[in-house]
Amino acid sequence: MIKRLLTYGLLVLILVSCEKWYYTDNVSHVSYLPEFEMEGGDFLSYIQNDTAEFEDPGVTAWSGDEELVVYADGEVDLSHPGVYAINYYAQNEDKLIGMGRRIVAVTYEDVSDNDLSGTYEGTNWEPVESKVRKVNENGLYDCEEVMGYYDLEMEGSFVDLGENKLMLIDGEGYFGHYAASGGEYTLSTLSWTIYLLDEPNDGIQIPVIWRKKE
Repeated sequence: MIKRLLTYGLLVLILVSCEKWYYTDNVSHVSYLPEFEMEGGDFLSYIQNDTAEFEDPGVTAWSGDEELVVYADGEVDLSHPGVYAINYYAQNEDKLIGMGRRIVAVTYEDVSDNDLSGTYEGTNWEPVESKVRKVNENGLYDCEEVMGYYDLEMEGSFVDLGENKLMLIDGEGYFGHYAASGGEYTLSTLSWTIYLLDEPNDGIQIPVIWRKKE
């Protein structure tokens, strides 16, 4: 993660009294936005387990050389397949808040041998092509386009949950933010629904079907 340096300047304070000018010298300092180090990485995957409980591997936050207190928000149910998000927050001495995010997938079965990568074509309106790349053996994939309509450059990611089910991870694109949604796949198709969240398109649902090219 790239360090962001935020420089603050104090405004010159001018006071008028008895026709004299009083002022403070310009002062500035560098503040480091909190950075997060996640044990195990920002994507974890587990096979469904009705008896196990999720234990966070741990997260450390830093602002420069100073270690910060980390607060977590989010739960993972290992007995219920799906995709979960855990958000981590930390605040530095200048009250600047940083956020880190970990995605946790719970799959129906071992998906390491599955391979949904390839070039797909949308089947609606003016279809576009989208290359799907397998990121790791735990079911995470990157997708050049998630909308399937025109060339909107809406990159995204999804998780193979096994049993021909997948989950599109929430993201942001041409129409603003979109929500995570479930979908399905076969040997030759991928499908999901885009739920738009931002005005003026809030509430619009767009079903998307992709067909794998030979």
